[in-house]
Amino acid sequence: MELESLFTASKWEILQHLARQPLSPLQLAERSSTSLANISQQLRLLEMAGLVKSERVPNRDKGQPRILYRIASDQGYLIAATNEFTDKRLLKLDARNKAVMRIWFYENENVRYLLEKTFWRVEHLLPRMTALGVLKVGEASIELGMSGEGLTANDAQPLVLEDLEGKKVTLTFRIGEETGHVLYSA
Repeated sequence: MELESLFTASKWEILQHLARQPLSPLQLAERSSTSLANISQQLRLLEMAGLVKSERVPNRDKGQPRILYRIASDQGYLIAATNEFTDKRLLKLDARNKAVMRIWFYENENVRYLLEKTFWRVEHLLPRMTALGVLKVGEASIELGMSGEGLTANDAQPLVLEDLEGKKVTLTFRIGEETGHVLYSA
């Protein structure tokens, strides 16, 4: 089955709902304003492709869902189209890959560049880190929050990096704060 055919608007909407929480076909139909039959058909296709999985919920009360669907595993479908290289691939993602993907989807190209450079500079802290997120973006500064066991002020030393235009930007870290645009979560 070609994966491109799976990324229609209706299937994409189902994946977005399931990324937030497991749901039953009826709950998905209600949230998508469509029929249960349509949702069930879409779920079968997504399940055959390995993008979602179903889980039978034992001994539920009358009127409660008996089957819940969830995202099967952390995956990314990448399409590269450049002058020198074209390819497409479904890849399994670990926590580092997901962080890089979140950075690549950051809207501002200049901030994206700085976040990627920063992530690789703090990669050695990941075994102790539970989360890393963007708290605030200014013109010459970016505040990041990080949390985890055993992180110290020494781990949170500011970085001064050059952005795409050659301007200096200071990146500061606040230990214990992980709100904002999440980049990494263990």
